Amino acid sequence: MKEVEILKRRLHREQIARKEAERIVEQKGLELYDVNEKLLRLNERLEQNVTQRSIELRRSEEKYRGLIENMALGLLETDLHHTIIRAYQGFAEMTGYTPEELKGQNAKQVFSPNDSFTQLMNLTPDIQKNISNSTSEVQIKKKDGSLIWVLISAAPIVDKDGNPIGSLGIHYDITERKILERELAKAKETAEQAQQAEQQFLVNMSHEIRTPMNAVIGMTHLLQDTDLTTLQKEYIDALRFSGDSLMGLINNILDLSKIEAGELEFEEKEFNLYQLVSNLQRAFQFKVNRKEISVTLDFDPEIENIVIGDPTRTNQIFTNLLGNASKFTTHGTIGIVAKLLQKRNGQYWIEFQIHDTGIGIPEDKKELIFMNFKQADAQIARKYGGTGLGLTIVKEMVEFKGGMISVESHVNQGSNFKFILPFIDSGIKAVHKTPIHHKQITQELKEKISHLEVLIVEDNEMNQKLISKILEIWKCRYDIANNGREALEISKQLQYDLILMDIHMPEMDGVETTYAIRTDNNNPNQRIPIIAMTAAALLEEKNKAIAAGMNDFITKPFSPNVLMKKIGNILGLVTQKTESMDNESSSTSNNLSIDLDYLLDFSDGDRNFVKDMVNTFIKETPISLSNLHEAFKEKKWEMVYKVSHQMKPNFMMLGMKCQENMAAQIEKMTKEQDFNESEICTLIEQITSAAHQAYPILKEKLQAF
Repeated sequence: MKEVEILKRRLHREQIARKEAERIVEQKGLELYDVNEKLLRLNERLEQNVTQRSIELRRSEEKYRGLIENMALGLLETDLHHTIIRAYQGFAEMTGYTPEELKGQNAKQVFSPNDSFTQLMNLTPDIQKNISNSTSEVQIKKKDGSLIWVLISAAPIVDKDGNPIGSLGIHYDITERKILERELAKAKETAEQAQQAEQQFLVNMSHEIRTPMNAVIGMTHLLQDTDLTTLQKEYIDALRFSGDSLMGLINNILDLSKIEAGELEFEEKEFNLYQLVSNLQRAFQFKVNRKEISVTLDFDPEIENIVIGDPTRTNQIFTNLLGNASKFTTHGTIGIVAKLLQKRNGQYWIEFQIHDTGIGIPEDKKELIFMNFKQADAQIARKYGGTGLGLTIVKEMVEFKGGMISVESHVNQGSNFKFILPFIDSGIKAVHKTPIHHKQITQELKEKISHLEVLIVEDNEMNQKLISKILEIWKCRYDIANNGREALEISKQLQYDLILMDIHMPEMDGVETTYAIRTDNNNPNQRIPIIAMTAAALLEEKNKAIAAGMNDFITKPFSPNVLMKKIGNILGLVTQKTESMDNESSSTSNNLSIDLDYLLDFSDGDRNFVKDMVNTFIKETPISLSNLHEAFKEKKWEMVYKVSHQMKPNFMMLGMKCQENMAAQIEKMTKEQDFNESEICTLIEQITSAAHQAYPILKEKLQAF
């Protein structure tokens, strides 16, 4: 019984367990069913999303494919071996193929007309390796064999792991642009050739006109110094006026040519602006002395210092404007005004005015007057003359320097030209000296240059006669060489005080001759001053002359007085006197000249300052010379350069021009490592000798002070 009871209980527990298991299975089944239902619904939604996304992707692909095709871009896909995987329709049309014809072809073999495309293709693996883009302009060959220029932008194609598997090239046809570039380049070349031809024509014409004009104008100067009847004097004055007018025209045309070629250059040097405009005032007052005209000057006292700029170009601007004023004014006033507008950062901004009481300019012609070869009225050219270039050149020069020019004018009431120019303030106070009478200076120079030995190197017979006549009047002795080769032979045999060297000559030109003289240590004229003479008034001529070793430059035609001043300057013979006339230049030889005017100008006449500077020179120069000799002896070229560089301004301040040039020559040679020991030694000895001669002269001046 007990066992039966145990079996019943066990059976009961199993039934209970089975029911529980059935309940759990039933519950889990329901849950699995729910999960399955959810998965089914999720799959349906996913299928809908994928379908929608696929539609959107197809639309996007069609959109961007259409966009690329409409942009006239040609796409080309290639593998790593340049085999074409796919050619888009735009590229196929660009090259004359169909996409099917290109698929499977090798891009290098199909499209390479030359090495440029092949080289680009060879760079593809590098582009892919670096995962970067590149852009190139190359030519490719079309199906019909013709060539087109394309701009190619290449980008890598990579797999899911980032490894390169090919490249995509985007091509843009730039053939028309390339054709236009070639046409523009050809047009530019033609224009440049035409400009060069024009420049060469102007150079040649300038030389050909200036050479005979030199004789014409030179002879008129000589004739004016002879005894003339009243009628002869009138004829000579008319001849000289015509010659000067012709030279003015030539100079204007050359300046205009330089402006158009962008070759106009401005110097930067110290000059006394007040002295420049006051000299112009006196010159134009003399020019209009037959008219009832007063030339006035109103100069702002606030412009108290020496300025730094280009005195030649500044003078040219004033001369053109004053020339117009004097030409178109018969009575009344011509005025020069200089007014300081601003002084800032070491710079003067000055407004100038040239006003007159002349015929005036109509309102509708004001802009016209600044144009090439234009005047306000055709009647003006017939009545007053002129070419209409002066104001054009003035405007270009003013604007080139960063200034501006304008005009106010009324018919029959006069004109007022205003222009603004910047100048650097040197910080050196200007001294307004009383001008010295020209004849007095000329006479002094004639006495100093008389008995000079001069070699004239000139191939033109008329110019030979002109220059020799001038030298005869000055009582100079001279020889004539007809060309450079003849001059070189003469210079090896005889020593001169000065050589006047023409630039353009047969056999050997002046530049070659000068270089040969300067580089020949056995030539007795190796360091003798040489003045270049040329009829071609271009900057390149001057640069060539100076580079060859010439000391100065004079343009034909020149007046005897201009030549005399050049000779006086180059030999250190020019005397500049102050109003008190107590500071005359002292000259003991052709190689030593002392002038204390610079120090007096600098210190506004402070004699104590001048005495201190002279005493400093006497005290320190022997030490500097000793250091210079020692450095040369030990071949310490850097020290030779340093000492000569330091001594150069000392000589300049005392007006010892020749010694300043010698120090500059030593400085230049050592800086350029041109260690010509014989020449440097000679220069040092000459400087030393001159300094010893200068000491007692300077001490005498100090006692006079």
